[in-house]
Amino acid sequence: MPDRIIHMRGGAQFHETQNDFTKKAWHVFYLRPRNERIATRLISNHGYEVFCPAIPKSRLWKNRQRKKIWFPLFPNYLFVFTYHHEIYTIRRISQVVNFVSFAGKPSTITEKEVDGIRKMLELGNVITVENQFSSGEHVRIVSGPLKGHEGILVKRQNKSRFGIRLKAISHSVFIDICQSDLEKLKKAH
Repeated sequence: MPDRIIHMRGGAQFHETQNDFTKKAWHVFYLRPRNERIATRLISNHGYEVFCPAIPKSRLWKNRQRKKIWFPLFPNYLFVFTYHHEIYTIRRISQVVNFVSFAGKPSTITEKEVDGIRKMLELGNVITVENQFSSGEHVRIVSGPLKGHEGILVKRQNKSRFGIRLKAISHSVFIDICQSDLEKLKKAH
C-alpha cells in the first residue's frame, strides 16, 4: 500500500504508511488518579506488555514505622506495547481515561526510550522527573550501562545530569552522570 498524505489544519501534512498501524509500538495512556497499579494488572491480564516505571520512597506512618512505598515515575500515565487498532479496546478499561494523542494521532514512545528508563531504574541512582523541557546539550552515552542512549546534558548545582525527553507526555527523566561517559552530538534540525 502506498503512503497516504494526511493534510492537517494550517497546511501541515505528514505521511502515513501502512506500517504505522501494523507494527507494535509503546502507546501512551492517561489514567484516573492513583490507578496505575490496578490498571497495570488489568491490562497485563489481557495479555498486553505494560510499562509503569516506579521508584521507591520511604514514608513515615502514624505509628512511627518507616515503610518503603513504590510511586509511579509518571503519575497517571501508563505505556502499553500494542498495535494501533487495540488502543480502543484498552481505552474501555474503567481505570483508563483515554490514550494520549497529538494532532489526532495516538502518541507513542520509542523502544529506546523505554529501554533507557528501565536501565536508569536498574542503576538504583536518584531519578528525577520534570514536566517541562530543560535546555541542554544533545549528547550520547559512550560507556556504562546506558551506552548508546541519546538525550540531553543539563548542569545543576555543580552536577551533570543526563536526561531522556518523552515528548509524548512533555516530561524528562534525569539521572546523575559523569561527563567523561558522554560525547556531544550535533543538534538535529
